[in-house]
Amino acid sequence: MKRAHWQRYVAIWVIGILLGGATVLFLYGKEMEEMMLVKKSLEFQNKKLYEENLELKKSQNVSRRKQTVGIEEVRVTVMDPKPHPTIEVQVVEWMEKDLASLKGKKVEQVAEVHQVLHEMLRRREYVLPDRTMVEVRVKTVVISRTLHLFVTAEVKPDDVWKKVARNFLFLDSYIST
Repeated sequence: MKRAHWQRYVAIWVIGILLGGATVLFLYGKEMEEMMLVKKSLEFQNKKLYEENLELKKSQNVSRRKQTVGIEEVRVTVMDPKPHPTIEVQVVEWMEKDLASLKGKKVEQVAEVHQVLHEMLRRREYVLPDRTMVEVRVKTVVISRTLHLFVTAEVKPDDVWKKVARNFLFLDSYIST
């Protein structure tokens, strides 16, 4: 009987190990299953937040493009002393046509090169269809959605036109050859 006695203890011990292991595996498996569900939900949330982040970046880029202010209009104002109204209208049309390339440019870009704009228009001369020469000088430039130039226009006397014509009279001999 003594022999069966220790076998009983060994059998109870083995059954205890098996029951303990099964209990640990059951509890551990249940915990693992919960962790896997949490992991999947976190992955889903991460994916959702990533897509939302991409959409926000896209909308932010679109709003930045909308916020960048571009030059929409070029306006020229002739200041006193004003020339004849027809000359004034023609000078304004010529200058607006010359500066039309600035339309659509960003205000910041034009503001950075405002000195070049001043230099380009410092002493601009236009020959009107009636052969009147007008010298235009820029006084003030206002850069915003509307590029506004304040200029003076001075009609050059006829003797200047004759001097210019005399300088180009010798060109005919070169053109014909």
